[in-house]
Amino acid sequence: MTGRTAVSTVRHLGPDDVEAWWPVYEAAFAPMATRAAARHLLTRDEFAEEMGDDRILKLLARDEGRAVAMTTIATDVSAVPWISPDYYRAKHPEALARNALWYVGYTLAHPSERRTTAFVDMLDALIDMLADGRVTVGYDVSRFNDLSHHFADHLFRRARRVSDLTADEVDVQTYYTATFSRRR
Repeated sequence: MTGRTAVSTVRHLGPDDVEAWWPVYEAAFAPMATRAAARHLLTRDEFAEEMGDDRILKLLARDEGRAVAMTTIATDVSAVPWISPDYYRAKHPEALARNALWYVGYTLAHPSERRTTAFVDMLDALIDMLADGRVTVGYDVSRFNDLSHHFADHLFRRARRVSDLTADEVDVQTYYTATFSRRR
């Protein structure tokens, strides 16, 4: 950790904590509504439900006590509704047997904190957790975030400092639009 950012890990956030973290989450993901074809912003109720799900670790970064950045990590891949748990279980039976098959749901920082150390401090804590547990982790990144923020490249550079890392693109979901009109 650097700066004033404190990173902690919890399994469950209650209603008061959800109130503190919802504005951070909403500010981070609301712009994705027009940048990505897939829905990124959960409803407030969906967010509260996820925050209360003990199968999902919450990596929380606070700056002088203020909520600034978060990563969610499902330690049970069945907790992630938009993936196929069977796919990951079949591809990584050794990690599954060690309870080391996880999925990063999302990683975010409040827009005002993106140029601070908070996001990097949280990412470093995540990488340490994954490396220490010899975890096989799945995650997805929107094309917008991958191209504009180079998230995967950034993650790999940081991770290679502390871990032997192999990473593969395993699937691609492509969204299309088509406009039809009658020939005249």
